[in-house]
Amino acid sequence: MRIRLAFVAMALPFVFPSLGLAQRAVPEGKKVLILTGGQRNHHAYRRQTHYLQEKLEDTGRFEVSVSEEAAVLETDAMRKYDVLVMNADRRDDEHRLTEGQQQALLRWVASGKGFVSIHGFSCAAPDWNPQMRELLGGVLSHVGVPDTKVRHGHYEVTLAKPDHPIVAGLENFEVDDELYYYLQTVGPLDALATVALEGEDWPIAWTRAYGQGKVFVTVFGHCSWRPDSADPQEDPSFLRMLIQAVAWAAE
Repeated sequence: MRIRLAFVAMALPFVFPSLGLAQRAVPEGKKVLILTGGQRNHHAYRRQTHYLQEKLEDTGRFEVSVSEEAAVLETDAMRKYDVLVMNADRRDDEHRLTEGQQQALLRWVASGKGFVSIHGFSCAAPDWNPQMRELLGGVLSHVGVPDTKVRHGHYEVTLAKPDHPIVAGLENFEVDDELYYYLQTVGPLDALATVALEGEDWPIAWTRAYGQGKVFVTVFGHCSWRPDSADPQEDPSFLRMLIQAVAWAAE
């Protein structure tokens, strides 16, 4: 009997996964799709996505779906979503967005939808449609100038627009993360938060309009694939900024 009970106890987590990972029904909530995946040996996207999904649903304001397949961008299913959160680095051949998927994404945002880009999606693939750079405003690229630089470190985040709804209620905070700087930019970046390095202030979060759509981009949010790696999303201030960014983009 003890052996049988032990077996059942071991099996339960697989039969009944954590309720925190379940997709909760919020009929009146804003509909959010997190598109994740890419670079399995570099970023812990699945771990981060499950965490962010749970925290968004905990607010009771969002109904969150998750996909690792970018093919969804070209389907009618996108009509029901208010916000698309990109938590992915899609430069690898396996995960790269096709031209059709890029065009569908751009049309979807321009129609008046909300778009939130976290960290790795700012890494521009060489074959991106130029409008993808217009969508984000600033990207990491080693093709062209400037040659974007990357630095892991401990940073003090300074709020450039403390009254903006995305950072409302926050104060300057410190976080360990990976900074992309010397970004290749298209037009001015409306920075909400910056960090100081090498005698300059570098934007780490900004907003943008694309057509009728609302765009939020942060180059922060790096989490290594190693199980013991720290996740900046678990920092209360950074997490609050992400949740408020999704709410802002959904308006």
